[in-house]
Amino acid sequence: MRSSLLFSFLSCLSIVQAADPLPGHSVHGEAFNEGPRQAAVLIPGTGQVSFAISSKNAEAQKFFNQGVGQLHGFWYYEAERSFRQVAKLDPDCAMAYWGLMMANVNNEKRAKEFLKKAIALKPKADAREKLWITSLENYYKDDKRDKKQRALDFIRDLETIVQDHPKDIEARAFLAWKIWHANGDAPLTSPQAVDALLDQVFAANPQHPAHHYRIHLWDGSKPIRAVKSAAQNGQASPGIAHMWHMPGHTFSKLKRHDDAAWQQEASTRVDHAYMQQRWILPDQIHNYAHNEEWLIRTFNELGRAQDALGLARSLIRNPRHPKFNTLDKGNSTASYGRTRLIDTLIKWELWDELLKVTDNNALIGVVAQDSHEITRRRARGLAFYAQADAKALATNITHLEELQRKAKTAKAKETAASKTDKKPPAPAKDGKGKDDKKDAAGDALAELRALQAVLLKAKNAPALIDAAKTLPKELAATLWLKSGDKKKAQDLLKNFPQDLAGLAAKAELQAALDQTEEAKKTLEQVGKLAFALDADLPVSKRLDALATRLQIKSWRAPAPKRDDSGTRPALADLGPMHWQPPVAPSWEALTLEGKPAPSSQFSGKPHLLLFYLGSACGHCMTQINAFAKAAPEYEKAGVQLAAITLEPMSLATRITEQMTTKKLPPFPLYCDPSLAMFKAFQAYDDFEDEPLHAAVLVDAEGKVRWWDISWEPFTDTAFLLTEAQRLLK
Repeated sequence: MRSSLLFSFLSCLSIVQAADPLPGHSVHGEAFNEGPRQAAVLIPGTGQVSFAISSKNAEAQKFFNQGVGQLHGFWYYEAERSFRQVAKLDPDCAMAYWGLMMANVNNEKRAKEFLKKAIALKPKADAREKLWITSLENYYKDDKRDKKQRALDFIRDLETIVQDHPKDIEARAFLAWKIWHANGDAPLTSPQAVDALLDQVFAANPQHPAHHYRIHLWDGSKPIRAVKSAAQNGQASPGIAHMWHMPGHTFSKLKRHDDAAWQQEASTRVDHAYMQQRWILPDQIHNYAHNEEWLIRTFNELGRAQDALGLARSLIRNPRHPKFNTLDKGNSTASYGRTRLIDTLIKWELWDELLKVTDNNALIGVVAQDSHEITRRRARGLAFYAQADAKALATNITHLEELQRKAKTAKAKETAASKTDKKPPAPAKDGKGKDDKKDAAGDALAELRALQAVLLKAKNAPALIDAAKTLPKELAATLWLKSGDKKKAQDLLKNFPQDLAGLAAKAELQAALDQTEEAKKTLEQVGKLAFALDADLPVSKRLDALATRLQIKSWRAPAPKRDDSGTRPALADLGPMHWQPPVAPSWEALTLEGKPAPSSQFSGKPHLLLFYLGSACGHCMTQINAFAKAAPEYEKAGVQLAAITLEPMSLATRITEQMTTKKLPPFPLYCDPSLAMFKAFQAYDDFEDEPLHAAVLVDAEGKVRWWDISWEPFTDTAFLLTEAQRLLK
């Protein structure tokens, strides 16, 4: 391994060999640039597994077992870190690279790079380990097999390990995983057979994290079969957030939303504790966004509107990164937070708040796609209708009409261009032509025009209600009732949604239609679901009044009591409910004059620290020049810039040769030749003993609000300035 400091000197003297990787890049190749590059630690609660390897290093064995437990929990990011630690502790351990391949089952390119390392070390592995490595060697072999045959061959290779090593519990666990995992390529013909295989695992180890696989196995067909595993899954691996999340699938499918909410909240708390400790950004790890948005929906199933809104706002406030999380990325927490916030405010008729958060996108943010603006306009239109503000509703409709004209113009240009190029219109994602694509603006307009007509008591209201095909049944029934057509309102009651909000609306409509007995029965159904319903919601207050009118006392049933949900820890002990920024470490560097520069000089001041790898690092200088140019804007925004180099003072001033201005940057420059500051801010590869590029935003209270630590420097100054202004508000 190269010495970091020596490399810095060599770089600055421009005598680095051409074959050497760029500063910050791994000596092992591109695959090692990605993933975690800071040392692993032994984390409590990653699963009771024992996968013996031939390494004589006891610590390597512990980290290997940890990595296997993390694989079972689909915690691939941390599993990769554990297996990298194994390779660091025992460079001759071929199974470390088997683990790295397994941690990249969703990234074939990287997995094949790790395979090369495993094959090179294969002669040093024992006979059993060679079977494990061969299974992946065969799977990733470049040949003419289709996906189905590759999957079947992998399954056969795992069966061989089970047969040759009948006491290897992990072989059975991974065989069960692969049969399920391959289902899209090689259809799973007998879930019961896989379930029986899992029984063998649990007979040997009742707390094995393979409970995870049983939940997945029955998730789409018979979730009731997985309840026992759902009650043990998180408890079997309490340090892995996803293992708390997965039982939420089972309980959601069984409409046990209170149990699902508990599991999903446990998951988010464990995730947040981990993120704060290890400096992990939201959306940087597997399934975080999925759990968060589902938890909001689960809160809404229970009527826990304020909890849903709190989490949605939290997701919007989360730090964003162009690689992981932006409003324009559909499956990111920022986008989910925006969508679920609006959904929740509409669902529970919180119109004043809805208008506030959607006014000029103040909270929800500006998104490039017109689809988001259509969603915003539709939401505001619903609020204006509810508040009987006909003028504002009309203005909103005008804005939507402009969006529709814009969409039609763009479509016409696209059609004309395709005719000129003599190419047929590209098919939509559903395989249909673009003419069949959903007209979101048209649907929103149809809905709001129907609302407008009912509000104004227009004669054409019935025709406009009929034309609004996307109106939710609850709203459509109300509009028919207000327009005087009780029969059509009653007809819609036949197929009403059976969730809490749907049944609540049904009870109110039945009462309005003078169906008193039916309303009583429906309110009884609502009561069984409303044990967690926020009491101050408009619908909750109306239901209280309806119960009084119908002479029903204590219409809300108590929360259900169950004995099959598992023994659960206190949620607060698992971690914070919302993402929390870590505390910035204190530090001391040297100025170019050799004077001490302590972190206390930035107390009470937001600041951005740029860690760069020397003035001879070309892409480092691209970054420093970019931020030097943007420095006045950052200063105007109240964010102080500072750069930290690993060079000693005698070499640090040579940066002027690489600056476009031929002057020092317009912000302080500090030297950290001992790399103490680099290590404190995690801008260091512990596996290869090399410094990394980093940009770290610290707020006035000393909390780290945003960071980018990578083999490449972050250069998007405009994005980071906007993000800093948003986060520091």
